[in-house]
Amino acid sequence: MIPAGPPPPGTRTPFLLFVAGHPVAHSLSPAMHNGVIDRLGLPLYYIPVDIPPGRFGAYLRVVRSANFLGGNVTVPFKEEAARLSDTRSEAVSVCGAANTLVARHGKLHAENTDGDGFLDALEGCGWGRRHRNVVLLGAGGAARGIAFALGRAGTRRIVLLNRHARRAEEVARILSPRFPSLSFATGNLRQGTLREAFRGADLIVQCTSLGLQGEWKNFPLKDVEKSSRFADIVYRAGGTPLVRRLRARGVPAVDGLPMLAHQAARSFALWTGEKIPGEVFLAFARKALKP
Repeated sequence: MIPAGPPPPGTRTPFLLFVAGHPVAHSLSPAMHNGVIDRLGLPLYYIPVDIPPGRFGAYLRVVRSANFLGGNVTVPFKEEAARLSDTRSEAVSVCGAANTLVARHGKLHAENTDGDGFLDALEGCGWGRRHRNVVLLGAGGAARGIAFALGRAGTRRIVLLNRHARRAEEVARILSPRFPSLSFATGNLRQGTLREAFRGADLIVQCTSLGLQGEWKNFPLKDVEKSSRFADIVYRAGGTPLVRRLRARGVPAVDGLPMLAHQAARSFALWTGEKIPGEVFLAFARKALKP
């Protein structure tokens, strides 16, 4: 594994960090990381990089040869980042998706801080880290990282629902051997399937691309029980439409801003060795999100 922590002596400064995706202009990561960097007075700078599809591998060649400490990876390059790295954490090896890259000596190490960052966020909300019966909506890179972290935290049952049920089945097949005491059920995102899955759920997590598109039409809002907790990994000023509507019904609900902040704190520690509380990143994110 490539060692984490501060850069080795004798390398060039200033050092660069990045968030790579397509699109990426909306990302709050530069505001969070540069805010912390300025506060600490470190010789670093965090940049957003919008990469056209098909060019991510070429960009990583630049990262390997330039003065980068690493960076974050978002949609649609998480799986490609895992595949093109030299070494991988257990979470990345199992899930096949990476959101964090550590660069040292021309080599890249892939990490996934989504799952543990998500649990850190729930803990920060007072919800704890262990949730017995969970419904995950979506089966992409973030959902896989969250499912892996939930399995390690002791979740006993995960219902994986995705637009294409086969992808949910694939995720369950990959994770099942790692967690023998964790049972999986899979299905699609039709209303009837959602209604059935929501019954008795301790935690419902929205990880689909539908959340990025604004309002989720035909979401069975009334079938989310008030004893459940709802987490949307998408963030908006004032909360996503689903989060706002569920809160109005009395359902405890949180959007993706705390997760974004806590996964950022874990990434930052991997690059620099500095363990900064997730709440510090969250404060910078909230400030940047204000209109």
